[in-house]
Amino acid sequence: MTLFASVLHADETDGVPSSPRLLLNAQRLRRLTRDRQRQTVRWTNFESRVQNVPDSPERGFELALYFVVTKDEARGREAIAWVRAHPCERRQAALLLDWAAPLVSEEDRRQIENAACPTANKRLMPSLRDRLFWSVVSKGNETFPSQDSHRLLSSLQEGGFTNASDLYAACEFLLVLRTAQHVALREEAPQFFTQLPIEFLLSLRPGQVEHPDWHVHIAALSLVGLDTNLESSQFLQGWAMEERQTIAEGPGVAYELLWADPYLPGIGYQNLDPWVYDPFGRLYARADWNPNSCWVGITREGVQSENCPAGWQSKTFSTGHLTLVPVSETCTDIPSRKPDSAFVLWRLHPNQSITFRENDKQISGQADPAGLWRIRQDIDGKVCAVLPRR
Repeated sequence: MTLFASVLHADETDGVPSSPRLLLNAQRLRRLTRDRQRQTVRWTNFESRVQNVPDSPERGFELALYFVVTKDEARGREAIAWVRAHPCERRQAALLLDWAAPLVSEEDRRQIENAACPTANKRLMPSLRDRLFWSVVSKGNETFPSQDSHRLLSSLQEGGFTNASDLYAACEFLLVLRTAQHVALREEAPQFFTQLPIEFLLSLRPGQVEHPDWHVHIAALSLVGLDTNLESSQFLQGWAMEERQTIAEGPGVAYELLWADPYLPGIGYQNLDPWVYDPFGRLYARADWNPNSCWVGITREGVQSENCPAGWQSKTFSTGHLTLVPVSETCTDIPSRKPDSAFVLWRLHPNQSITFRENDKQISGQADPAGLWRIRQDIDGKVCAVLPRR
């Protein structure tokens, strides 16, 4: 079941504004309207920014969001004027054209759409997100190029989610692609997306978990919105909704209001087994959830660690139900293990061939692109790395 509904009728129901095509739906608008009525901390923080920071670089987005919740035409027209003066802010322009559509004249739309903008020199995910937004507001339900969608998916799977700004742009892209153009890109990589909320949380260094910047915080909240029913999303929700993380000022307050949903279920992330392995060639693990915990990240780009004892890379490293075993010889004995435990060999060569015994048979396997290989439960004896031919 998706969190976001398809495009709704243009009328209003129970005093809740109708749902635009970009990011908002009836459920989210109802929550935002309730925040305003109850004068929640998130709403008052956002309203204060709208009233007191006229030079915000995201003024168009903030005013358009204020208008779609309050129907304050003065703020809506102010948003239009801002976007007319900054038409090359394509994401904000698209949100304005969608959220404040009743106020946008044909002249306004023509000036904004016909602006001569230089080729954007942006990272891949924000660039594709902006193009999708513009496609929706200017071309309606015309299908977005599938090759561009798959470029974004490939970038995410290859580790692009570790950049919080890129992950946020990707979440916006995936939500709009699903609701406005009825393309569920997540269904093409279900295992990756099921694990992604936990992988993102465990990829954070200990200092980021304790004191995330607003980009990390908002990326987490929007990632929860991709599928709130996942257990992994509920762990991430439990972390992202901690009261100490609430953004009180700065550009993040509008995003906090938009994405932070206290009505969604959350699970204490401290109950999460603190490791995750991705066959694309990534492993993140920490000893526990204490602020000074030993944290390890192994990817195709190399090995990173914080707060770990000297020489840990040459020793067996255990965390929760995971044991990380460095390969120091041609053949490595497989340790005895419990049914709920996991062992991962590392320090192999990327994609290196290996042999092992499985049910009394000699079997061949291959390390992943980071030189990792997860040992299955039914493997016994030794795992031997096949040396490359000279």
